[in-house]
Amino acid sequence: MPILVALPKKTKNLLLFYTLLIGFHLHAQEKTFVREYTYQASEADSKVSCRAIATNQLRTDLLNELGVYVESNDLLTSHDEKGKFSQDFKENISTITAGITQLNVLGEKWDGQTFWMKASIKVDTTSLKESLKRISEDHQKMRELEELKQRLTSANQKLADLGRQLQQQKEENTKAAIAEKYHTQINTISATNSLYNAKIKYDAKEYAGAITDFTKAIQLDPKFVLAFAYRGHAQEKMENYAAAIADFTQALELNPSLDAAYLDRGTARFLSHDYPQALLDFSQAIRISPAYAQAYSSRGQTYLKLKNYAAALTDFDKAIQLDPAHALAYFGRGIARQATGKKGACADWSRSAQLGNLEAADFMKVHCR
Repeated sequence: MPILVALPKKTKNLLLFYTLLIGFHLHAQEKTFVREYTYQASEADSKVSCRAIATNQLRTDLLNELGVYVESNDLLTSHDEKGKFSQDFKENISTITAGITQLNVLGEKWDGQTFWMKASIKVDTTSLKESLKRISEDHQKMRELEELKQRLTSANQKLADLGRQLQQQKEENTKAAIAEKYHTQINTISATNSLYNAKIKYDAKEYAGAITDFTKAIQLDPKFVLAFAYRGHAQEKMENYAAAIADFTQALELNPSLDAAYLDRGTARFLSHDYPQALLDFSQAIRISPAYAQAYSSRGQTYLKLKNYAAALTDFDKAIQLDPAHALAYFGRGIARQATGKKGACADWSRSAQLGNLEAADFMKVHCR
C-alpha cells in the first residue's frame, strides 16, 4: 500500500510552479501554421482534381511560411563553422521541410464550381533544427527532395498551360485530348502528394501504412521512380527482401543511371545473403558515381562476408578517403585488418565508436584490452 505524505503548502506551490513551467516549455516548442485556399474549378476539373490542386497549393504556401519563420527566428544559426547556413540552403528551406512535415487537412467544401480547403502543419522547433541539419548534410535526400519539388513545379506549369488551351479550344476532339493530358498532370500532383504522406509514415516507422501510400502513388503514376525506390525501402524494413528487390529493379528499369537504386538493391540482396549479386550492384553504383562513399563501404562489407579481406581493405580505405566520418567504414576496416594480421584494428574501432557505432565499442571491449 502506498504511503501518503502531506506536503507543506510552500512545497505544493513550488511543485505547481514547476509543473506549469514544464508544460509551458513543452507547449512553446510547438508551432502550428494554418492557411485556407479557394480554387475556382475549370471545365476540366472534378472534385478529385480540385482537391489535388488545393492540397499542393496549401502545402506550398504553408512551407513558404514555415521557411520565413525558420529564418526570422534564427533557427538556422550555429550549424556550420561560421554559425550560419549558406544562402543556397536558406533558399531551399521549403524544399527540405517538405520532407519532414505533415499536411493536416482541417476541412474542405465543394459545390461543383468552387473548392475550399483549410489545412495546417505543426512542427516541434527543437527537433526541426536537428532535422534541417541532418537532411542538409544528406546529399541523396536533398537530391530526392529537389526532384520532388521540380516534379511539382513542372506539373503545375503544364497544368496552367493546358488550362489556357482548354479555354481557347473550340473543337471537341482536340479539347478531349487536352483534357486527357490535363488529368495526367493531376495524377502527377496527386501521386506526389501521396508520396509526401507516405514519407511521413515511413519516418514514423509505420511501414505498412507507408507501403499503402507508396502503392497509391505508383497507381496514379506508374513511372514514378522515387515511389518504387521508397516503397522498396519500406519493404526492406519489413524484411520483405524479394519485394524490395523487385521495387528497386523497377526503379532501375525506369532510370538505369540511378546510383542509389543500385546501392539499395545491393543492400537488399546483401540482407538476403545473396552476396555475389550484391557485389554486382555495389560495383555498378560505383561505376555510375566513382565518389560514392557508401557504395565502397557496402561493397567492403560484402567482401568481408566472402572473406576477401584484401579487397575489403581497399574499399574501406576508399570510403574513408571520400568520407572521413563514415563510422561503418572504420568498423569494417578494423575487422579486415584484424583478419589479415595488420595493425590498426583497435584504432579503427575506436574511431568508429567515436562516430557513434556502438558495435565498435563492444568489439574494443573484447579485442582491445
